[in-house]
Amino acid sequence: MLRLENISVAYGKHEALHGVSIEVPAARTTVILGANGAGKTTLLKTIAGLVQPKPGGRILFEDRPIENEPPHRIVSAGIALVPEGRRLFGEMTVIDNLRLGSYPERARADEARQLERQLATFPRLAERRNQLARTMSGGEQQMLAIARALMSEPKILLLDEPSLGLSPRLIKELFATLRTITRGGQAVVLVEQNAHQSLQLADIVYVLENGRIHSSGSAEQMKKDAGIARAYLGLKAETARTAAAPQPQAMAQPMAAGGFVNPFARTIAPARDELRHSPEGGADLTQRGQTMGGFYNPYARAVSYDFAPKKPEETAPDASAPAHERADLTGGFSNPYARSVEK
Repeated sequence: MLRLENISVAYGKHEALHGVSIEVPAARTTVILGANGAGKTTLLKTIAGLVQPKPGGRILFEDRPIENEPPHRIVSAGIALVPEGRRLFGEMTVIDNLRLGSYPERARADEARQLERQLATFPRLAERRNQLARTMSGGEQQMLAIARALMSEPKILLLDEPSLGLSPRLIKELFATLRTITRGGQAVVLVEQNAHQSLQLADIVYVLENGRIHSSGSAEQMKKDAGIARAYLGLKAETARTAAAPQPQAMAQPMAAGGFVNPFARTIAPARDELRHSPEGGADLTQRGQTMGGFYNPYARAVSYDFAPKKPEETAPDASAPAHERADLTGGFSNPYARSVEK
């Protein structure tokens, strides 16, 4: 249905897209993954005609080139964009915003039926049909933005970060509604940071990296790709072995740092026994990216922990040494006022 061939886009001297080629089939959900700045929003804006690609690339919609068409003609052809940030008319009511979505000639004759359809798909909008758009919650505004785009009866719906700024509960509701829309046969191109949710909807996945297509495949293939799973899902790979891996147990008491207990430390340094039997037991903790108290401090003075028993004369403080050298060291910091910490 939609095909991009060798599309490149530049903002001044910065090239945001480099020779991108993708294909969007009808009645399928295509998900674009990528880090911030990878070019995902630029890709959607280029399809929608808001950004002009460099000469040499082509955008074919139903085998017709549209790369030089203005945005309103692309909307009339059947491509609707829900931009990041919603872009609603805040001083207009829900109903008036929806009716503006049916402005293209191809959707005007069926406006009444489409209006009832969208109010049925988004019951929250039906409850607030006479409410000003700016007075609605973020989730309700996002639903209105999607419904307004659907009022134009698009053949392809472009969604740019629809869950941005929403609470977990509203994100769940939003994706439940998107699932209903996609099951109805609506072709969707989805750009979304929530990879877990978007992969549940995806039929085809493209990964953008620095403006180039890094990889592509089905949602299942992407989940099994170790690099993709690690970068976007926080997993090494979607395998039973990883899922069943035992999790380290937290220590019962938070570690003390500089003589003070920090109950809010996110991670806890290994217990002394674990360090003693670790092959790294004699290494500096800072060299292993971990300081006592659970926080990494790149400027901390390295502290080596030697668990071998020492003679009393070796452990006695040197009275001639400066105070900061005689102070207790924990986590790589010297605190001359720290109370003693048992080791």
